[in-house]
Amino acid sequence: MPSTDSDDRVPRAALGHTRRLVIAAARWAAVGAALGVAVSLGLLLVWTPRAATDTAFALGALVLGFGVTAWSAAVGLGRTIEGMQDHLDVSSGWTEAGAREAFFVLSWTGAGWVVAAAASSIALGV
Repeated sequence: MPSTDSDDRVPRAALGHTRRLVIAAARWAAVGAALGVAVSLGLLLVWTPRAATDTAFALGALVLGFGVTAWSAAVGLGRTIEGMQDHLDVSSGWTEAGAREAFFVLSWTGAGWVVAAAASSIALGV
């Protein structure tokens, strides 16, 4: 009979970290959703519903795309950039972890924004 004390289980620390990431992602997606709705409604003051929601969607996609692209660059080049800063003796305060966190925020905010702009378009019957 297999033992229940196997090393195949995920450590509690990893589960706690994953839980914190999911909560943070949901929080930033909600912020993005609020922005998406606000931008869609704000643009209704100057444009037609279709143009307003299309523009809001495009702006959200821009934030999402920039966040994902910059996050991947921070992950791929982060240690190299930190090493170059050490080599050149430059102290800018930039860290890989800080960059990953910043672009995590942008990515999830953009994702929420895009979904909310699309939902606003549906709600307005466009």
